[in-house]
Amino acid sequence: MRRFSPAAALFLRRSLAAALLSGPRSLVHASLLEESPSAHVSSAMSVQYHQWSSAAGGDDDEVLEAFSQDCCTDVGGRVVDGSACTAYVEKLCRSGDLPVAVRILCQLHDENIHVGLDTYNMLLEQTGEVNNFILFAKVFRYLLLSKIAPDLTSYTNVAKALHKLDDYELILKFVRQVLEITHDRDPTVMNRIIFATAKYGHIDKSLIIFEELKKDQRLDVVTFNTILDMLGKTGQVDQMLHEVKLMNELGHSPDIVTYNTVINCLRRLGRLDQCKIFAREMLERGINPDLRTYTSLIDSFGRAGHITEALEMFDQMKMSHQPSIYVYRALIGGLKKAGRIELAEKLSEEMNTSASELIGPEDFKQKFKGRKIKKNK
Repeated sequence: MRRFSPAAALFLRRSLAAALLSGPRSLVHASLLEESPSAHVSSAMSVQYHQWSSAAGGDDDEVLEAFSQDCCTDVGGRVVDGSACTAYVEKLCRSGDLPVAVRILCQLHDENIHVGLDTYNMLLEQTGEVNNFILFAKVFRYLLLSKIAPDLTSYTNVAKALHKLDDYELILKFVRQVLEITHDRDPTVMNRIIFATAKYGHIDKSLIIFEELKKDQRLDVVTFNTILDMLGKTGQVDQMLHEVKLMNELGHSPDIVTYNTVINCLRRLGRLDQCKIFAREMLERGINPDLRTYTSLIDSFGRAGHITEALEMFDQMKMSHQPSIYVYRALIGGLKKAGRIELAEKLSEEMNTSASELIGPEDFKQKFKGRKIKKNK
């Protein structure tokens, strides 16, 4: 009988483990929730699951022995060269030996040694691509415990992994684990998970996560603003207004982003009366409109034929903000619609004359939140 080298044998065992983990949903569910497979799972698969579970722990010594041989460790087995560990984990990842890579990651975490963010992202991408949500969740957990801040790539990988997962109980389990790890931090991690998931096109999953956050009130203004923007863009205006009300009830004061989001959504739907209500409320709270606010309101007034109000607001805006090309276009369009052709042509000429000074598309995309006019001293 042919005998494999210890390294090859270890690789084969771990590959078998990975195959089992990509098996029936009930086994994946049981592993993530640390439960036994349910009774409806076939007995053969249950046996395979338990064999993998017990064998995985038995291979730990071999995994760590191989790791010690290939990486710089002292006589006590403690790691003394972090860069060698990073290279070792990435090598395992590229070879597809993900269970071993994650086990090494666990060992490094126990010794308070953390690989770089690029390595974590590599593991997140690889475990996500093979639909191994168990390993994916472990990698993300170690990333959060490392106190290294996840970046855009990290959250994109989370969104992609959740995209492939249609078991909402597993999603909620993942969310609760993240909340447990980040309990002493602000809600930034969960906010970005919600944002990335929604941006990836999964509004329903973002809302499920949001509802879970409500239970423990692990929310802030950014959380609500993210959800309001998502609901507004999908036309769910009644739900959006409900969340604004809840936001106030929970003691989270709306900011300029909140009002701009709500007013812009109502503008698109032609709900001018409510635009006015929120604009008035914003002023009563001492929040000054920025250029986005003015643009939305002027456009709303113009579309509704309230030209006098639109012009008054335009003059008010110019006292504190440099106009944008958008607000000129909105006002000119409203004037033409109302038959005020002469005034529309006058504003069009004014817009063209001052074109080089107007706020344009690039300003909105990059750094703009309402460039104020610099007053001469």
